[in-house]
Amino acid sequence: MNENIPRPLSTPSNILPIRSTLKSGFPILITSVTPSSSITRLNSLLNEIIEDGNTYPHEFPLNVDEFRNYFLSHDAFVAVKDISNEDVWRDEHVLGMFYVKPNYPGRCSHICNAGFVVPRKYRNNGVGKAMARAFIKIAPALGYKASVFNLVFETNIGSIKIWRDLGFKEIGRIPKAGRLRDHEDLVDALMFYYDFEQSQ
Repeated sequence: MNENIPRPLSTPSNILPIRSTLKSGFPILITSVTPSSSITRLNSLLNEIIEDGNTYPHEFPLNVDEFRNYFLSHDAFVAVKDISNEDVWRDEHVLGMFYVKPNYPGRCSHICNAGFVVPRKYRNNGVGKAMARAFIKIAPALGYKASVFNLVFETNIGSIKIWRDLGFKEIGRIPKAGRLRDHEDLVDALMFYYDFEQSQ
């Protein structure tokens, strides 16, 4: 099976790569997933989160084809250590990733959705917030007018803090939305909205 992504994804080349720093001051780079990127590595990052059972709705890990169809169906991006002359796809260099895709079809496809992944060992270092800030630049560059996050579980305190800090509006609550691994009762989910045109 081909381990590479079979087609180039659209790239807002005028703004990528985006350079940022973690809380420690360590430099990182946010750039597009490309056909030469390691699908196996990225797939394993998402599966780690799915197996945790607390932030993504999936119940079982995804195989490579399922991952490609879900996470790589439109545009995908990675945060990697900004280290010259080294293979950024080595496990210890990939700090996180996110996708951007339409939240709705057709006449509403100008509103996007995104899904973010930060491996356990890199949490609480500012990777998520750096990717969130990059998303606010990248999504409008891809032509989207707004963003909706449909399913942010209320127990995902880190994610909720990021979206509130960056000015996303809480527009709804879905009662008893998730049967999460670390919670005995069903967990509510929040919905967040961001208007890219108002933020410019």
